[in-house]
Amino acid sequence: MQVFPVLTWMPRLTRRIVQADVIAGLTVGVMVIPQGMSYAAIAGLPFQYGLYSACVPPIVYALFGQSRQLAVGPVAMVSLLVQAGLAGQLTTEECPAYKESEAASQADLCPDQYVPLAFLVALIVGVMQIVGALLRMGFLVSFLGHPVTSGFTSGAAIIIGLSQLKYMLGYDIPKSQYVHMTLYNIFKQIHEVKYMPLILGLVWLSLLMLNKQMAKRYKRLRLMGPLGPLISCVVGIALLHAVPKLHEEFSVKYVGEIPSGLMPFSLTKLKLGDVGRVFSTALSSCLIGYMESIAIGKSLAAKHGYEVDAGQEMLALGVSNLVGSFFSCYPVTGSFSRSAVNNSTGALSQLSGLITGLLMLIVLGLLTSVFKMLPLFALAAIVLNSVFALIAYDEAIKLFRVKKVDFLLWTVAFIGTLFLGVLLGLSMAVGLSLVIVIYQTARP
Repeated sequence: MQVFPVLTWMPRLTRRIVQADVIAGLTVGVMVIPQGMSYAAIAGLPFQYGLYSACVPPIVYALFGQSRQLAVGPVAMVSLLVQAGLAGQLTTEECPAYKESEAASQADLCPDQYVPLAFLVALIVGVMQIVGALLRMGFLVSFLGHPVTSGFTSGAAIIIGLSQLKYMLGYDIPKSQYVHMTLYNIFKQIHEVKYMPLILGLVWLSLLMLNKQMAKRYKRLRLMGPLGPLISCVVGIALLHAVPKLHEEFSVKYVGEIPSGLMPFSLTKLKLGDVGRVFSTALSSCLIGYMESIAIGKSLAAKHGYEVDAGQEMLALGVSNLVGSFFSCYPVTGSFSRSAVNNSTGALSQLSGLITGLLMLIVLGLLTSVFKMLPLFALAAIVLNSVFALIAYDEAIKLFRVKKVDFLLWTVAFIGTLFLGVLLGLSMAVGLSLVIVIYQTARP
């Protein structure tokens, strides 16, 4: 295990590598701005915390990580785990308004009390990953297995997608990690639907899906794939400026003020006495985050003919989360979509991640006011466009044909995540996976 890979890759930089990494890093930086804001909302956090989490961790990972193409930052799955785990964790003394509200969540009603819990989760995730790396415990993620993670991801993608519908439908839908409760709440108030944000949201989603397909099909339009979300945001902002009646009379909501300036120091907000109530959230975020990241890192390394050490990657993610927790960040990991873009736009070293982080520093320092009029339906369309690809129904069909036991694990993880909640559903599937492993070992 090499503690500081930066000492290896930095001296090897050439003009060609720097040029390629600057282009890749800027492209990923442009892509992560709307994604980071959207994923922060999924976690129940104000939008700026997604930008903070897309700034510090990529810089830290560039110093400690071995993957040359991995893009570290906020992701949908970990954001959902944070929201599901922290929901209802505040006491009535900490959040008295929650007792009187039927629809609003604790995250909405008491952000000053809720947000530090997310920082604490990042701290614990970081410590777990660092200790795990030092004790060489990376093998533990093998108990999750591909069928379990695929089923969990598919179920979680549906929950994430449903959570975004309120921004298109135009009315508040109480947050729930149970699919049946969310559907009930949607249809119970369907008469309140606002048609303007719904129509605009569907148009934006259709254009993003078309843009993604065009970028895949035509090489000349390849850059339009990662640039599509930001372009859709810019057009949305311009539309609200050009037609003020959209938000004044037609219920089109927008982001509002985002605090300008660099991320505030948050070490003083971390209360170690709260470790007990966020520990299970941190554990699930740690395992899912590491598993997602190492899978992407190893795949990209194999394509480019180099190797990544699993222990070093766990250490790099751990330090990224630990340092991030001191600067108002919630848990992060490697992103499938942004790593793919980083790779396809030519990233050749960890410098690309450093460039992404530096771009985010500039955005936080100078450009947050630009996003004030960003319509929420545009952010919802970006999330929906991202999560559709995560619903792996084709994987379930393949497992059913090839190996029935793996299909059972996929189904348990999928249904458990949808109807029992993300943490309980994942735990159930992992438990079943462990039982099957023990049974197969005892009776080969």
